[in-house]
Amino acid sequence: MPYIGVIEGMSLKEQLDYLFNPRSVAVIGASNQLGKWGYIILARLQASKSKRPLYAINKKEHEVLGLKAYASVVDVPGPVALAVITVPFQAIVEVTRDCVRKGVKVAIIISGGLAEIGGEGAELEREIVDIARRGGMRLVGPNCLGHIDTHTNVRTVGFLPGVKKGNVALISQSGNSSQSVTHYGGQMGIGFSKFVSSGNEADLNFADYLEYLAGDDKTKVILGYIEGIREGRRFFELAKEVTKRKPVVIMKAGRTDAGVRAALSHTASLAGSDVVLDAAFKQCGVIRGEELSELVDVAVALLGQPLPRGRRVGVLAMGGGMAVMAADVVRRVGLEMPSFSPATMEKLSELMSVRWSRGNPIDPGGDLVSHHALWLMLEDDNIDAIMIIGGVGMIASFSNWVKLPPSAREDIREKRRAIEEVEVRDLEKTIELMRKHQKPILFVTQVPDAAPKGLAYKKLKENHLNFYSTPERAARTLKHLVDYSEYLGVARGR
Repeated sequence: MPYIGVIEGMSLKEQLDYLFNPRSVAVIGASNQLGKWGYIILARLQASKSKRPLYAINKKEHEVLGLKAYASVVDVPGPVALAVITVPFQAIVEVTRDCVRKGVKVAIIISGGLAEIGGEGAELEREIVDIARRGGMRLVGPNCLGHIDTHTNVRTVGFLPGVKKGNVALISQSGNSSQSVTHYGGQMGIGFSKFVSSGNEADLNFADYLEYLAGDDKTKVILGYIEGIREGRRFFELAKEVTKRKPVVIMKAGRTDAGVRAALSHTASLAGSDVVLDAAFKQCGVIRGEELSELVDVAVALLGQPLPRGRRVGVLAMGGGMAVMAADVVRRVGLEMPSFSPATMEKLSELMSVRWSRGNPIDPGGDLVSHHALWLMLEDDNIDAIMIIGGVGMIASFSNWVKLPPSAREDIREKRRAIEEVEVRDLEKTIELMRKHQKPILFVTQVPDAAPKGLAYKKLKENHLNFYSTPERAARTLKHLVDYSEYLGVARGR
C-alpha cells in the first residue's frame, strides 16, 4: 500500500505546490551525454528560461550543460524544493537519503526497476518510501516520465513535445500513453494546464493528484489513464464530489486477463474487477473512455459545447449514405432519433429542394448542406443535440478534388475566399444559437487532412468545436455528454 500522509503542518495542496510550482529544482543524475534522461530533463528545464534556481547533480562531472555540477544534492548552496532523480535503481536509496537530509519537499523518481519487476525491486521501493515518509518528503513515481505545469513553466518531461498552455489536466500511470493523448490533443486544438506521469505510485497516487486538480483554477477538465486504483474508496468518494464541479474522463486499461497481467508488470498496479469499476464510475459521474483518442474527443466537447438537455439527436448529412450510417451509430450508442416538429418540417421543406429526405436524418438530396437548416434544427423543441456530417469546411478541399488549369486557379482562389468568409459568418451565428438553445453540435468532416486549411476550421478551433473524423467518434462523444448531463441533473433521464 502507498504511504498516504502529509508533510507535517502542510495541506496536500501546499505539498503539491512544491511539485507544480517549485522555487528551485535539482536534477540528480544530470548528464552531458545526449540521449540520457539526465541530459534531456536538464535541457528541458533550461529551455523554459525560468528564473527559478536549477542545479545539476553528478558525482563525476564538474559541469553539466554549462551548469556547475555538485557531487550530491546535499552540497547545493541553496534550498532545493523539487528533485528529479534519474540515477540507476541501485543508487536510489542513497539519493533518497540525501534528498531528505537536504530538506527536499518532493522528489520525482524517473528510474524504473522497482516494484514493477517484483522481488528486490519491490523491496527497494518499500525502503525509499519509508525513508521519504520519515523525512517528510513526497515521492512521484518511481518508473515515471515526469510532469508539466504550463502556467508556471516547469517541465521535467523530456519526451512530450507540443504541450501547449490550456485548461485540460492529464494524470497518467503510463508515460508512453500520455504522449498519444497530448499529441492528439494538440491536433484537436486543446492545451494542457498540468500533466503528471504517476508511474508506480509508491507514495503520491491518482487520488492525490485528482484532489489537487479539483482545486486548481487553471484546470477545467481532468483526463486520466489508469491501470489500477491504489485507494479505491478514497478515489470514488473524491470523484463523486469533483465531478459535480469539473468533468473527469478516464481510460481504464487492464480490462482482460491479459491486460491485468500486463498492468502489474508495467506499473505494479492492481487492476481489480472491471465490472465493479465500470459501475462505480457511473455512480460517481466519471466518464469512461474506451480509447486514448476518446479522452481528447470528449475533452474538446466539454470545453466548447453546452451540455444537452436530453438524448434526442438531429442529423444533417451531405449524402444519403452518410445520413443512414449516422442514424445507425446514434441509435447504436443508445441515443434517440426523433421526428422533427410539424413546424420545422414545413420550414425545412420551404428551404430545401424537393429531393430532401423529409425527415431525421436530413439528406439534402444533392444540395449543399445549409446553416439555415441547422438553425431550424436548433429551434426545434424535439431536438436536444445535432450531428452534422460534411458540408462545413468543404470548400477548403475543393482544389484537392478538382484539377484546374492554371488560368482558372486565381479566380477559384478568390471565389473560395469569398465563400469561406460567408461560411464563417454563418458559423458565428450557429455558435451563438447553439449556446442560446443549449444544444451541442458535433461536426464531422469527410476530409480530415484538408479541413485544417480552411477558415471554417480556424473558427471552430477557436471555440473548441473541432471536426471529428467519423460519425462513430462523434456519436460516442455525444453519448458521454448526455450521460454526464443526466448525472448532473441537466438532462432528462430515460
